[in-house]
Amino acid sequence: MMPLHDGRVVAPSCRPHCALALLCLLSTLAGTLAPDAAAQTPGAGIQRDEAHDTGAPLAELVRGAAARSAPQEMQVFPLRLVTPAMRGLPPAPTLPPAGAHADSAGAHAATAAMAARTAGKASTAATAATVTTAATATTAATTATTATTATTATTSVGAAPRVNTNGTLVNIDGIGANDGAPSDANGAVGASQYVQWVNTELAVYDKAGVLLLGPLAGNLLFSGFTGSHGADACRLSNRGDPLAQYDKLAGRWVLSQFAWLDADEDSGPYYQCIAVSTGDDATGSYHRYVFESRNAANAIVFNDYAKMGIWPDAYYFSYVLFAPLGGSGYFGPQVCGYDRAAMLAGAAAPGRCRDLGNSFGPALPSDLDGTTPPPAGSANYVLSMDSDASGHGDRLFLWRYSYSANSLSGPSALAVAPYTIACPGSFGGACVRQPAPGELLDSVGDRLMYRLPYRNFGDRQVLLANHSVQQPGAPANGPLGVRWYELRASATGPGLAVHQQGTHAPDALSRWMASIAMDRAGDIALGYSVAGPGLFPGVRYSGRLRSELPGTLEAEAGIVDGGGVQIDTFKRWGDYSGMTVDPVNDCTFWYTQQYIADSGRFTWRSRIAAFRFRNCD
Repeated sequence: MMPLHDGRVVAPSCRPHCALALLCLLSTLAGTLAPDAAAQTPGAGIQRDEAHDTGAPLAELVRGAAARSAPQEMQVFPLRLVTPAMRGLPPAPTLPPAGAHADSAGAHAATAAMAARTAGKASTAATAATVTTAATATTAATTATTATTATTATTSVGAAPRVNTNGTLVNIDGIGANDGAPSDANGAVGASQYVQWVNTELAVYDKAGVLLLGPLAGNLLFSGFTGSHGADACRLSNRGDPLAQYDKLAGRWVLSQFAWLDADEDSGPYYQCIAVSTGDDATGSYHRYVFESRNAANAIVFNDYAKMGIWPDAYYFSYVLFAPLGGSGYFGPQVCGYDRAAMLAGAAAPGRCRDLGNSFGPALPSDLDGTTPPPAGSANYVLSMDSDASGHGDRLFLWRYSYSANSLSGPSALAVAPYTIACPGSFGGACVRQPAPGELLDSVGDRLMYRLPYRNFGDRQVLLANHSVQQPGAPANGPLGVRWYELRASATGPGLAVHQQGTHAPDALSRWMASIAMDRAGDIALGYSVAGPGLFPGVRYSGRLRSELPGTLEAEAGIVDGGGVQIDTFKRWGDYSGMTVDPVNDCTFWYTQQYIADSGRFTWRSRIAAFRFRNCD
């Protein structure tokens, strides 16, 4: 995301570098997708710790901050999709009319044949056929469910629990519309608090849902931070793309957003600002850091769509690299590691980065859940989804990156059941329908959704992932479902394979923008947005007990029903949401997501809900 100039809402005909990506970001880099992705040689680089210090307690900084005296002027943060042209792929063929339906079995069979497009993929094709069979069974069950629920598809789920959770333990409104759209609602639960960071504001709650601090401007974390150009950017700008995490092994908060000064918008430099708390109280003091964004060629790049994973040796960040905002160009994903031990101590912390290459789409670093660390010396898992120029895919790409060893391996291809990304007509853009006169909503279907949670059970290692897809047999653009995966490795790894997968699409409504996690009992929870031609955008969740049929989720439950539609907000929706697990009992899930309470422009609100499965004790 990137803001428009002077906080104004600007039509898509604005300057090329600041308009909506669907209309203005089709310029490309030279080159084509390599026949074998593993042949790529990622570049290495250093991110310099440009400045670091320890600030005053956040609660004290809030008392010294000037109160806002007037509402903030709303702005739009355009979505930078990674189009086929950016990746050097041929243009996608013309899609059938929106009302046309494809035969589900035929679509699966045709997509499975894509395995042959990569050299030496005989074994991959066989594996893909196997997982497709399992997925088809799940689809058949889902189709049967659709037949019985079609008459209620446009009604509320209601407050009654339908998954094995006894309903929600906490269910409150969080931060509301502040500086614009999308919300980028995310948050994390700690020892005694919940921190939510939405767009440009953050807030601290206790576990009963009582507001302790905020909402306050995110850059207040960096108040008084000086000593470099980057420190000035962290202190003076408040750009969003926020991340709120809790380091469960250390009992510390890790909060981050990107930054740049107004005068540098066109050419950079651009920065990532990171704050690590000095204790488990989110209202206390933080060690503050700033890192300048550079690629392996030491060129200034725009560090879009940062995502975080906490690992024993480092805080891992992934970025989607673009040319400076005054130009155009896509450079692919980058993964960086920042010295965790140093940042916990408030010491100098250089970063090491690897560029994964512009043949790939956005990637996610793995993020530790629970308090059992991965095997000693284990490299971080980095995962990306694959799709061709038509939006079809049948594999995930996996890298292993170690900050400590300064090593990168991969990518290797993991065969999965074939899928079509959400909204392929706009390559992951806007196609989610809501009631009239609501506009189409963005799906961000070109990438995996945040987070990539990792859990070590001792006898096995587990990763969870999800992304938004077309429902099997759906029209060209929607309705959507959520494809989810459980990937497993042995106790010592390092091999990773698909253990189970499924597409959550129980009826004709669209479900998208999900986040997923697993508790210590092995139960999975999935939260997401839901909307349809007869349903206002709301928030729901589903899940599965560890003992249930692989590849399936239970009937869903509601978190909050929408009360209106989004209008004239340039089709933007939240670019990610956040599902995390309480580190104290390792059972309670906390989820935050946006919804629409009242029809209008920039009327989104956010919701925070907590729940737990009845078998986790």
